[in-house]
Amino acid sequence: MNMNIRDIFDCYSDESTRLEEAPAVSDDRVCSLTNTKLGRENIIVKKVYRKLPIVLVAVMAVVLLMGAGFVAASDSIDGWFKTRWEEVTGEEMSDEHYETIASLSQYIGLSETSDGVTVSVDSAAVGDDVVYVLITAECDSGKFTTVGTSSFGIWEVDVNSNRKGGGMGRIAVDESGKAYYLDKINIMSFDNDEPLDVSIHLGNLNALIYSNEDGSPVWYSGDGEWSFEFTLERTETNSIDLTDKLPWTGVTKLTVTEFGVIATYDNASDDVPRVIRYNHMKVYAVMEDGTEYQVNSASSSGSTGIVDYYCFWEVPVDLDEVVAIRIGEEIIEIQ
Repeated sequence: MNMNIRDIFDCYSDESTRLEEAPAVSDDRVCSLTNTKLGRENIIVKKVYRKLPIVLVAVMAVVLLMGAGFVAASDSIDGWFKTRWEEVTGEEMSDEHYETIASLSQYIGLSETSDGVTVSVDSAAVGDDVVYVLITAECDSGKFTTVGTSSFGIWEVDVNSNRKGGGMGRIAVDESGKAYYLDKINIMSFDNDEPLDVSIHLGNLNALIYSNEDGSPVWYSGDGEWSFEFTLERTETNSIDLTDKLPWTGVTKLTVTEFGVIATYDNASDDVPRVIRYNHMKVYAVMEDGTEYQVNSASSSGSTGIVDYYCFWEVPVDLDEVVAIRIGEEIIEIQ
């Protein structure tokens, strides 16, 4: 199928548009949270560990200054996550946090050239419910610019022979003119132990480039198509279930993972906050240092009965550094 890739990652289509820095928690909020944690022991926390193969990133490479002030520590996906975390929060990612992301990542390293453009599937980060794939593109006739839209008119993804939804958008351009895209693939319906056979088909790239002939901006619109097939092993993931004494009777469970928050709720109940039903962007992870980190996309497993609503972080988190989840104005602490 043909998709408008801006459906999910429209915020990445213009390199001059960046997510705002996550707001810092006020001293009052930190004190309130600390006092609440000391006085309440009513949240059931269960860590679930699945002993599955861990495939670490095999290739690390230094990338120079990128467009729109973007500096990457690595052109693999763990480097993108590290750089993006520090760009959004203003805080350096801890070694433990980076190790968590590296354990969720694996190198792919496939390339294909068509119509003068080389597209590469570099690496991926694999969760239970979502996969992020880092894809790059290089054009023989010029360098990608840091401004303007850049998109593939054809975006098709199959996982284990099932067509999957998600989205894809450009996230950066380095000084050599290579463009970086992040592909988000929803995999909520698959068993957690099952390897993922992924097929990605891209085509009809449209982008503004600096021409190699005179250096001027020109519009590239080609008929190239690129196809990739690869298998991703399932990685070891952790989760924390918050089930008891939640603020709303209609919400039966919150599951916090490295990749996001899953809210399980009864769609027929009147006691489900609008934030969960309609506005996932007001879901935050409260970190040990007081930083609040906001989700940036969501998917739902259904619309009637018991619904699982998946809210995804832009960068996976280290659960050991998360002290609470804030949904709207409600704080649910993690003990």
